[in-house]
Amino acid sequence: MGNLRIKSDKVAVYHITTRVIHQRFLLADVQREVWVQALHRAATFSGIELITYCVLGNHAHILVRIDPGTKACGDDELVRRFAALYGTSRAAWCGLDARGLAHALSLGETPEGQLLRKRLRARMGDVSEFMRTLRQRYTKWFNHTYDTAGTLWAERFGSVLVQDTPWLVGLVAAYIDLNAVRAGLARLPEDYRWCGYAEALAGCESLRQSLAHCFPGVGGTMQALARYRLRMLGRGAAAKRDGTGARIDREALLEAIRADGELEIHELLQLKLRFLTQGAALGSHEWLTEGEGAAAIARMRKPPGAVPLEVMDRADFAVAGRRHAGVGAVALPGGASKEEPHG
Repeated sequence: MGNLRIKSDKVAVYHITTRVIHQRFLLADVQREVWVQALHRAATFSGIELITYCVLGNHAHILVRIDPGTKACGDDELVRRFAALYGTSRAAWCGLDARGLAHALSLGETPEGQLLRKRLRARMGDVSEFMRTLRQRYTKWFNHTYDTAGTLWAERFGSVLVQDTPWLVGLVAAYIDLNAVRAGLARLPEDYRWCGYAEALAGCESLRQSLAHCFPGVGGTMQALARYRLRMLGRGAAAKRDGTGARIDREALLEAIRADGELEIHELLQLKLRFLTQGAALGSHEWLTEGEGAAAIARMRKPPGAVPLEVMDRADFAVAGRRHAGVGAVALPGGASKEEPHG
């Protein structure tokens, strides 16, 4: 599995999945609450941007934006991130709490201070180190709380490198926030407590801003979240080719579209998220062949599959209204189109 880990050495977005060992449903309500807290702490410590997440009974999805350059932070920031992860406790690996770390670093370029800086920065700005921190910290809490021992996670986490464009990041985020709806745990995404969208609605400003960035040019944050909700409803109402998979009532979706007057939602009904394999890359043909996606794949000893997605032009939505009659148009290479049933 090590050969399948795909990373970028630049700012990059990752869709991460992690599963409980033996597919056991060990994440009930209390456990999910603690997992979300651990997620936020690990993200802050690692210096990454958490875009959204969804934690279910036996697995979790996370969408993050990671900047390797975040390692190059000053001492005050190192102490802040350390405190976010460990609180007032002492870290076992160094025997220090946040106050002790601040004192050690304040002494200047001492050998101890240099070693502390090196070890802390090595754990930041990296997708593998972020997941190591998250899973180890949560496992430690779980084993201590329930008097168990050993690993809690089935395998190495899965990651998909996602082209960092607003429409595509928003599409993947919507897929993640819809997981509870697909699993039959909630009627609508906002009804499920343990997902990033619900937490954003509840007031988490960092998640609000991250999701709002998927809609550049839209007025304020709440307007962007309203647009994001339409995207999720659209994706949730889309059925597979065999007619299965839809979880959100299409009439509710069409009513939302009519009330808002926006047609961009149909883009979500056209695109298919067929990229959830470990180590894949998702983006446009140009990004995968000449851009950073190609560069990241080239650095791997065993390159994975990559899925190109072509963005439909706004003009293509001239036929989108025909979906109200049960049919729609799907853009094909060369400007052709074909009729396709719902979704």
